[in-house]
Order: sequence, then structure tokens, then C-alpha cells
Amino acid sequence: MESAEAIGSPGKYLKAERESQRLSLKQIADATRIREVMLKAIEEDRYENLASTYVKGFLSAYARCLGLNPNDVILLHQKYTESLTPSKMLVSKKWSTSGKKRVNVRFLAISIFAALLIAVFIYASLKLVHRVSPSFPKKESMPAPSSSAPPSPPIQEEAKTQTSNQPEKNQTQPMEINSKDTVPQESVQFKVTEAGLGTGIERKDGFLILTGKSSEFVCNNPKVYFVTRIKAEKKGKIVHVWLWQGQELHKKEIEIMPPALSVYSFVTLKPSQAGNWIAEVRYGDKVIVSLSFKAIEATSHSTHKKY
Repeated sequence: MESAEAIGSPGKYLKAERESQRLSLKQIADATRIREVMLKAIEEDRYENLASTYVKGFLSAYARCLGLNPNDVILLHQKYTESLTPSKMLVSKKWSTSGKKRVNVRFLAISIFAALLIAVFIYASLKLVHRVSPSFPKKESMPAPSSSAPPSPPIQEEAKTQTSNQPEKNQTQPMEINSKDTVPQESVQFKVTEAGLGTGIERKDGFLILTGKSSEFVCNNPKVYFVTRIKAEKKGKIVHVWLWQGQELHKKEIEIMPPALSVYSFVTLKPSQAGNWIAEVRYGDKVIVSLSFKAIEATSHSTHKKY
């Protein structure tokens, strides 16, 4: 039979001795009063299943039962245990590593949870600031006004202020503004670009032409026409006013359509209406244009004064 040192394991050594003596575990259990389960664990070297304080006692009892030296078996157990130390250390190291891994996983989970809490706090703060901060409306860019003015529509003729059977003269002259009789134009909505006084009007190429322009007219029932060209920004009304010796004798309200329109009114000079006359264009209570002229008696030998 092999020696204990050759076998190396105390459990295998005891089992080999038992079997060589043809003894059963039950016989050993009855003799040592150790349960068969524990004896089987000793033979298989599973000492972790036994209480450490009883291991040496069990080995000594088992050895005496077989007629072996208990000290040899205990010494063999010590050597066997020491031979297992590196593996135990490896197991311990694995446990330590796994423990560190568990600690690292726990730390990672705590870190992620803290990061989520911080993100939620920042989001709630930004939302609160956005709700409290005032909002200002965006400035809309206004389109730049077009530099090109729309084409002027055909000139429209206003209704006459008076009727007369006096024939009209056929003299044709361009219509102009008498600057010395024009007051500053205060209206932005309406602007007079041309104005004049004459004895007749006619149309040429769709435009209204003033004829017989003058600053003096004979009081023998002739017609005196007041023609004005108005530039308008929007629809509205102006008034032609005729004044004799500072008194209003005739007034005509005329509707103006944008962008520009030529209109006229007239009066018939009676023999008794010699003196100083004024023809005005008014917008509301403002005088836009004022032209003055003289009416002379028919018996006078003076001629018309042209300008």
C-alpha cells in the first residue's frame, strides 16, 4: 500500500486504508460515533462542509479506528491544506474582484441617477425662465415705396357751376399756376400741380386744355373758367370757391380720384360785378391755391391782359 505522503490527501489515505481492511463506512461510523455523511466528506476531502473545530478530532478518531497514527494523519491534513492555499487565495481574489465590480456597478448606477436628477432640474429651470421672461414682437419689415408713380388716368371734366349762352373763344394755351397768387399748400392728401383762369376749355388727346388765359375779363356776361390739376393720394373732395370783393358768390364741391385729375368750374360775369375777384381751391378749411383777377366794365376800352 502506498504511503500517506505518496497519496497526499488525508481523505484518500483514510479511504484506501478502510477499503484495504474491508471495512464499511457504517462500521467506522458505529465505532467512532461519527455520522456516515461526515466520514464520506472526510474521504472526499470536503472539509468546508465540516466545522473547523471538529476536523482534527474526526481525523484522529478515524485514524485510531483504522489503527493508524493520528499525528501522521493530522500532519498530512496540514500539508494538504497548505497545498490548497494558492487556490484559496485565487478564490479570495476572485471574490474581491467581483466585490469591486459590484461596488463599481453600484457607483455607476448612483452616478447615472444623479445626472438624471441634475438634467431634470436644469430643464425645469430653463422652462421657468422662458415662461417668466417677457416676449417682444418681431419687427416686420415694411416694403419700400415704389419710386415710379402710376400713370395718370384720362382727365375727367367736372360739371359746370353755371350755364350761359355766351360763345367760347378757341384760343389754346397751356395751363399754368400763377405763383404770385398761390398760397403755401398745407395738405398732404391733395396737391395742385397746375391752375389757371381763362375764357374757355377744350380737349386735346384726352387732356383738358385751358384757352383764353388772362388776368382781366370784361363784365358783359362772359364765362370765366377756373381749371386745376389735382394730384391725390386717396379719394376725397375739394371745393372751388369764387370770391368777389371779398365775398363768396359761388362754391363748387368736386370729388377727386387718385392719382391725378383735372377739374374745372366757371362763373358768368354780370355787368354789375366789376372789381377784384379771387378763385380758390380749398380742402376742408385750408386754402390750397388762390388766383386773383379783375373784372372790368364792358364800356371800358381796355383790352384783355394776358400772362
